[in-house]
Amino acid sequence: MAVHTSSPVLKTRRRHTPTSKAAFYWFLFAAVYCIIFYVLYGVVFKAPVFTGPWFDRIFRVGVMSYIMTLAAAAYSLRTRFMRNLPWKAQNWVWMHMALGIASVLLALLHASFSFILHWDCAGQENCFTAHYWGMPSLYALIFIAFSGIVGRLLDKWQARIIAQDASKNGVGIAKAITGRLNELESIVERCSAGKSQPFKEYCTLALEKGGKYFSKIPELAPDEQVDFRYAYATLREHARLTQSLRKQKRACSIFRAWRYVHVSLVPLALLIITYHGIAELLTNVLHLIKV
Repeated sequence: MAVHTSSPVLKTRRRHTPTSKAAFYWFLFAAVYCIIFYVLYGVVFKAPVFTGPWFDRIFRVGVMSYIMTLAAAAYSLRTRFMRNLPWKAQNWVWMHMALGIASVLLALLHASFSFILHWDCAGQENCFTAHYWGMPSLYALIFIAFSGIVGRLLDKWQARIIAQDASKNGVGIAKAITGRLNELESIVERCSAGKSQPFKEYCTLALEKGGKYFSKIPELAPDEQVDFRYAYATLREHARLTQSLRKQKRACSIFRAWRYVHVSLVPLALLIITYHGIAELLTNVLHLIKV
């Protein structure tokens, strides 16, 4: 017995969301901010008049990098605890990204690109904990920035996968698919009510196994053929939407896994950076702690 069905084709027009102007302004601010300190570091602060604890590398760049780090971390407060703050959520995302990149560039300048372009551990008993965990602090900040970039790319990938699939399946996103699947299952149950055992078994196994079971068409009585054709078409649609739902959930699960890693490790990285920043400030700038 051959059953031919056709699935509906949904024609949609893809929407393009314009990038917020805040993206340009924040990245421009971050670029100018970094350029200023790179110029000061390379030209102005080389002059003899700029000497002493208030004009060393800690004050010039390290403190400014830490300020950028705290400003970028304020995005988490906006998304989780203080949603009534001004600006749109998208603007906060751009601020988070721009200032995060700026903090890494300034931290690299603060460390004179140690542990990146060259390994500066001469005379140190423990390079890992030297300068109040300077090396772990730098790598922790780089990890935060890299993790944020990965998350942004995964977010765009997830949105694209879901949007493309939603435009093809004829139903929409996962929530709408789940509702439609429940409707289809109810239709199959009504079709199989009062039918023969092979009819019911086929419908049950087809719902469980999807497309892997469609080739095993049972031998049915003539009075069940019409209902079986309808049930078969419904099962095909159910299998198609099940695949679509799995695809969307897989994309969401990948992004969710990144979020768990990011949310778990970023606070630890911020603690390491904070310890390094406060210890360096109290020791080398304010001289409140003697080595």
